Amino acid sequence: MTETRNTSRRPTPFWKKINLPQAFKQAPWRSQIQLVGLFLLGLVVVLLVAGIYLTISGQAAEAGLDTYNLAYERRSLERSIADYKAQLAQISSSAVMEERAKSMGFSEANPDNVIYVSVPGYTGRQTAILAPPPGITQTQGAVVKTEYRDSLWDWLFQGINRLSSSVRGNS
Repeated sequence: MTETRNTSRRPTPFWKKINLPQAFKQAPWRSQIQLVGLFLLGLVVVLLVAGIYLTISGQAAEAGLDTYNLAYERRSLERSIADYKAQLAQISSSAVMEERAKSMGFSEANPDNVIYVSVPGYTGRQTAILAPPPGITQTQGAVVKTEYRDSLWDWLFQGINRLSSSVRGNS
């Protein structure tokens, strides 16, 4: 034989478990509208957080690309500067300078006719340092900084980890 149940099989909503005095019972359509409203509110909050995350991630990616482009431009400028220095060195070499001086009408100086003048405070030409001293290696730094490679979630979890370790007193 079967036994009849007085209760329904549906679980009772959480707001009905709270014992608050009410003057009248809610209409079913009102409670359905409240549920739909709560669902839509949650959906809007999730969409706002996702939008903020995408905006910040886009800005970080753009900053990373700008950094990469500026580093590329810096390297190309350094190459052109090195090229100009090589051209200057070639133009100011002794053979080219002697050729230019002869074409302008100058002749070689006779040591008997040269007058040397000492200038107080003049130290002479500085020696050019063309290469770093031996044993010093120059390492290329990272093109994209680590600040631009971390995502919003990494940053958030790092903050949560720091907060939890400071609450526990491990800092």
